[in-house]
Amino acid sequence: MTDAGPVVAVVLAAGRSSRSGAQHKLLARDADGQTMLARTLAGLCASQVSALCVVLPPLARETSAALQMIVQTSCPGKRTAIRISTTADEGLSASLKVGIAWAMEQQAAGCLICLGDMPLVGSVVIDALVSRFQQGDADVVLPEWQGHVGNPVLWKAGCFASLLTLTGDRGGKALLAQPSLIKARVAADPSVLMDFDTPDALLEFATMRVAGSI
Repeated sequence: MTDAGPVVAVVLAAGRSSRSGAQHKLLARDADGQTMLARTLAGLCASQVSALCVVLPPLARETSAALQMIVQTSCPGKRTAIRISTTADEGLSASLKVGIAWAMEQQAAGCLICLGDMPLVGSVVIDALVSRFQQGDADVVLPEWQGHVGNPVLWKAGCFASLLTLTGDRGGKALLAQPSLIKARVAADPSVLMDFDTPDALLEFATMRVAGSI
């Protein structure tokens, strides 16, 4: 079993959304009118993670307020935090460090690192990752679909210090080549490979309905 402590989740949502056009991609809506960020949070809200933190960038007031309102209202039954990555323009690692610092404050046994633009990942996949992690023999648990590793990824607290050393536009996967790292894989579904960060992808997202995809 894992060390005592909760399994928490961090949603990295501090990207500049520069590839998705004029609208911030996390405010894009599906065919049911649900925003991408709300849909990303839905899987976490229904999962076994005990708390979650959404890392946002400094944004224009209206956009920032809209995103924060989604976070504050999406998971009424779960502890939810918002952190601002003031150096988000330095790359993914800057936002990851903000999230890991929050996880350390929670004295978490493990932290699930999620991407804000992967709204199709549901609670079944997340709970499978948590259940495998709780066996206690892996440093990192990875979701896999047809031989391809995707996101989210669950890291043991013993890896937090290494994650804090990353720089530039690199996430935790930069550490996966370390030979000492004990990795476990969980069979997932195509959602772990599907992100929505281009205008064409957002057009596809706009046609999706919750009941058929989560």
